[in-house]
Amino acid sequence: MTTIDDIRDRLSEIRPPGAARDVISLGIVQSINSREGRVTIDLAPPAMPQSSLNATIADIRRAVGALPDVGEVDVRVSAPAAPHPRPDAPAGNEMGPIPGVRDIIAVSSTKGGVGKSTVAVNLALAASRLGQRVGILDADVYGPSLPIMLGVSDRPRTDESKRILPVEKYGVRLMSVGFFLDDNSPVIWRGPLVMGLVRQFLKDVEWGALDLLVVDMPPGTGDAQLTLVQQVPLAGGIVVTTPQDVATLDVQRGIAMFQQVNTPVLGIVENMSYYECSECGQREDLFGSGGGTRIAERFGVALLGQIPLVEAVRIGGDRGTPIVIEQPQHPVSHAFEQIGRRVLEAIEAVRSASVTPRIVD
Repeated sequence: MTTIDDIRDRLSEIRPPGAARDVISLGIVQSINSREGRVTIDLAPPAMPQSSLNATIADIRRAVGALPDVGEVDVRVSAPAAPHPRPDAPAGNEMGPIPGVRDIIAVSSTKGGVGKSTVAVNLALAASRLGQRVGILDADVYGPSLPIMLGVSDRPRTDESKRILPVEKYGVRLMSVGFFLDDNSPVIWRGPLVMGLVRQFLKDVEWGALDLLVVDMPPGTGDAQLTLVQQVPLAGGIVVTTPQDVATLDVQRGIAMFQQVNTPVLGIVENMSYYECSECGQREDLFGSGGGTRIAERFGVALLGQIPLVEAVRIGGDRGTPIVIEQPQHPVSHAFEQIGRRVLEAIEAVRSASVTPRIVD
């Protein structure tokens, strides 16, 4: 017979994503009741992203449901407490929205080479085709790729008030450190310089009226990411991965990073999901399969879409005419548009979502 102590012991093995301690040590579990195979657990979580809370609840149900004689696990959640200011938050009232910009999203990957910039650029262009006023900030200061991928060689100008005016291409406003570098210039900057540059691109660029600013983050969870979340409120983060296990392991750290700074994870994009032969139509899972799905289920976030490995995507990026622009009727272009719709829907859901108590009859 499973006892309350058995349930408590099992709960002590569960940590919310990104947390250093388990739900018991954190004081999230308020009460445990067990009667005739039905276990009821009351949680009082601190303020956390909905995706993090969903993942914690799913872990509790799986773990407790696996105990002997447990037939049903009911998890009830009370409203979270108001969040306390982060100890690393900048002094004063520095954190705030960019004038004229409605929503800001970060496209991230903790592993390089997964096509994060390709996803960010095509997603932004797809959102523009859906009627959104869009800007792209290339915050990958060590490997800026926006000038090449969009075929831009112009340097930004400044207005009378010395504010930087973004470059425009394909109806989208652009800013990248690559606009200020020579082709052979090495980017060897220490953390404070990186943080200062990201801060300047956020605060000193005259973005104008935008519905969506897409930020292409550098790989990892370092200075640029920290500066971004300190300087402006994000509508959410998108994590790009490929299907293989070595990539999805890194993705977990990226999701935990967003969750630790109370940034909603809008979903996952699985890039290079498969290769389809243009001659015979045979599909090959070159990098494995199902990685994005497993991560999405594990963390309770959406799998926004799967992009196949297609030569036209690479060619478009090299030419400066991304596939969404060069071949708008291509299946991959349609896939990016579908991802764009899902992202916009997720932003609206986050805007209106609130954690409310679950009433059980």
